[in-house]
Amino acid sequence: MNDMNNNHIESYNEHSKKKSKPFIAGILFITAGSISLLMWIGLASINLAFIESTILIELQSISAEYTFDNLSPESIKELLIICGSIGFFFSIFTILGGIMSFKKQFWKITLLGGILGLFSIGPLFISSILSTIGLLLVFISRKEFN
Repeated sequence: MNDMNNNHIESYNEHSKKKSKPFIAGILFITAGSISLLMWIGLASINLAFIESTILIELQSISAEYTFDNLSPESIKELLIICGSIGFFFSIFTILGGIMSFKKQFWKITLLGGILGLFSIGPLFISSILSTIGLLLVFISRKEFN
């Protein structure tokens, strides 16, 4: 009887270890995508007064040998909106990859979401690091996907 319980516990542990990698990868991808999504939305929504009072002053104080005469607050705002849109796209695909990893379906979409998650950056490259770990787990557990 005790031997039967041990076999059941061992098979449960093997089963749970095997099935947990896509789940953990999904959590990592969704977390990475959410963090970078918030960051890119925040950057794209910075107003012109903030750009004038902080960003331009910081750029001018960096070095006197570079002139930023052609750099206006409007052009910085446009750049942040463009970068924010691209980051938003990468973040959405990273979240989609996390959902597919939960479902253990569409390995290629999960892989694409993880790769795009590398470029979503996030604050202090947290999203890129989480996506890297998630990609490793997806590669290891490729056979578990349908």
